[in-house]
Formats: sequence, C-alpha cells, structure tokens
Amino acid sequence: MRGRFNAPLFLFGRRRGYGTVGQNGSVMTKDVKLLVRADDAGASWSGTMGCHLACRDGIARSVEVMMPGAWVALAADLLNPLAHVDVGVHLTLSSEWDAIRWRPLTTAPSLVGADGYFHPLVLTRIGDTRKSLQAQPWELAEIEAEFRAQIEHGLQMFERVTHVSGHMIIDFAQLAPEVGALVEGLAQEYGLLNDPLGRTVSEFSGYAREPFDPVMRRQSFVKRLRGLSPGVHGFVDHPAVANEELSALGNSRAVSVAEDRTSCLAVMTDPLLRDEIAALGIEVIGYGDLVRQ
Repeated sequence: MRGRFNAPLFLFGRRRGYGTVGQNGSVMTKDVKLLVRADDAGASWSGTMGCHLACRDGIARSVEVMMPGAWVALAADLLNPLAHVDVGVHLTLSSEWDAIRWRPLTTAPSLVGADGYFHPLVLTRIGDTRKSLQAQPWELAEIEAEFRAQIEHGLQMFERVTHVSGHMIIDFAQLAPEVGALVEGLAQEYGLLNDPLGRTVSEFSGYAREPFDPVMRRQSFVKRLRGLSPGVHGFVDHPAVANEELSALGNSRAVSVAEDRTSCLAVMTDPLLRDEIAALGIEVIGYGDLVRQ
C-alpha cells in the first residue's frame, strides 16, 4: 500500500514575485514557507480534538497520529474529511504519561516493561530516572514488525498519509544507526516521506514554553515570524482541549500540561495570528506540499 498525496495546497497570503509589508512595516519575501504540525492525535481524546480544531479552524496543515493510542478511530473520523490536512504516522516506541499508557500493536517483549507497556522514554536522559528503551536489550526485528504494523494501520485508517515521524525522538538514528536506516527504508517502501524536520527543514520555535498566556505566545510567534529567512521552517506543538482527561496527564517531569496545551490550541486558532501570517505573505504548508514541490 502506498501513501497518497492528493491534498490541495492551502496557503495564507501567498505573494508571488513581491515582498509584503507586515503590520510593523517589515518586508517579508515570497520565499518563506511555514510547515505547521499538530502532534499526538490518537493518544488522548483531548489531544485528538485539539489537533482537529487546530486544522479545521487554525493554521495546522499536518497532524501526527500515534497508532497505538485509544482514539485513532476518532482521529480518522475527524481528519479524513479535511482535504487540506496531511497525516503522519507518529512512530511510537515510548509511553511517557503516568495516568494513560499504550502498548505495541505487535507482540514485542523486548520493547516493553514488565507491565506490557512501552517504556516512558526512547532515549536515556541525564537526570531523568525513568526507564528508556535505549537502555534495554531491544530487538531490531521487533521494532521493524511494530513500525510496519503502525504504518499499515495508518494507511488503512487515514486517506492522506504522507509521512512518518518519531514520537519523542527527532531521528531514530539517535537510538541506533540501524534503526534510522530501518525507518528510512520503510518510508521508501511505503511511498512516504521520512520526516525532514530538524534535519533538512529547520525547526521554528514560535514561542517559549512559558509563560502560557496565549496572547503573549501569539505576540512572540509574530515577532519571530518577521525574522524568518527564506526557506521552509517547521513549527510543532501539541494542541488540546480542556477537560478532566487533559488535567490528569502528567508525570514526574511534566507540569502544567493542560495549561500548556490549551494555550497552544488558542494560538493555533487565533484569527489575529492567521491575519498576520497573511499580511506577511508567508505560505503555510503541510508535508504533502514538500513532496509535490
């Protein structure tokens, strides 16, 4: 089964052949593109709904879906009707929250703990005592089987799968070179893009994590947009709607998860941000547009 790149190109304020003037009088060129991505659909109801709203009402054009999550079917119901949205299979080998966990789609004893769930981390972190997959005697064959299952389930559920990406890891070569090579080979086999973000596409931070105030975040976002150089810049965050489930998400290393993610959704759907992007002549794209270009 192959990936399908049939989503139309949607953009805000595209200006061909001219510079454009933002509200502060600064000029942006026609060559700035912003790849906007919403992460972790499928893992929680709040995150799935947040990713949907960020695409339907906001600036997100690609959504990463965690196929072992419990809400993948809802994600498919919400995202498939949005013809301008690309879906990425967010390859998952970790389960970071305390109150909600996920297991592999396959039988993979070398990838899980004694409780049958993925370990909290993919890579070992200095000062973090949680278990990581990296520190375990994982088997490459089990990773391959699990990634194949996640990709094939994604292609079955979603109409516009364009790419694969890593959950809690930029490049699986960080886990081991052979895992990075495996992901590259699987992407080619299934006709998908292997996520270039952080490698050939520069990451755009948008705003600092704190403060969580959405107005201050939007102002920071616009200020940083005005300083972008020509090229493709990728923005990634985790929009979510407020509910009791989101309030329960967390672990020993994460605080204010709900405040952070609801603020992200407010920024992504802020009409003032959308207007500023249009005024600056910045083209908002998804992963499928990278393939078509």
